[in-house]
Amino acid sequence: NKMEENLKSKFGFFVFFVIILLLLIGCFFVTKKLINDKNVSKTDNISQKIKIEENKDYIYFINENTISEEAEIDYKDVVINIKGQEVLAESLNKENKIYKNNIKFIKDQEDENKHLIVYRNDDIYSLTFRTYKTFTKDNYLSLVVEDYDYSCYTNVEFNNSKAYVFDLKNGKLLTSEEILNKFNVSFDKVEENVKNYLKSKQTKVDGVDVIKIDETIENLTDKGIYINKFGKVSISYLVKTTQVDYNEVTEVN
Repeated sequence: NKMEENLKSKFGFFVFFVIILLLLIGCFFVTKKLINDKNVSKTDNISQKIKIEENKDYIYFINENTISEEAEIDYKDVVINIKGQEVLAESLNKENKIYKNNIKFIKDQEDENKHLIVYRNDDIYSLTFRTYKTFTKDNYLSLVVEDYDYSCYTNVEFNNSKAYVFDLKNGKLLTSEEILNKFNVSFDKVEENVKNYLKSKQTKVDGVDVIKIDETIENLTDKGIYINKFGKVSISYLVKTTQVDYNEVTEVN
């Protein structure tokens, strides 16, 4: 009858719609896989061209030596697994070796103020150590090196930072100027963003500003500029204060 014919017609249309939908979904996933495979292939080809050791990461660490578990201080050598960057890795590791060779221990010191010592972590009197952070976004790899001073009187204080950004398409180390130009950002803009950020963090003690914004900006350099994991130009720098200076990171674009 007419009702059954209508039902069959609607059912047939529904089946047809489902088949078309499944075909579209299938095409979507096949296309996505082909694009992903192509991108992986491109990445593999890039890494084969610029890596020294193909089965290793672009940056990894060796010779790790823990000096203080309690204070979380260790020394390690960085390996930059990119052709042409061996000299940079050698330079960083020479600096690290100097730090390691200049550790002073409490037991070896003749200090009349020893009774004022607050931190006795592994008998360390003073040292300088560094940490490494890596960020990858698109074809950019950033290595951020941060140095800290440790004292049994003051614990850990930030010293300085410097960053290295590699273009993974060719293994080239980019200058800060090149990074800023690629993202159409001037150093004046960097200073402006840092100043505005510090203003938003400003506090007072006894009516006096804690953060020395002008002094921080005066000492700001481009050596801490890098590209973070979100693809944003960022800068790692020392914030001067009336109390303890510290490390800060600010996005600038």
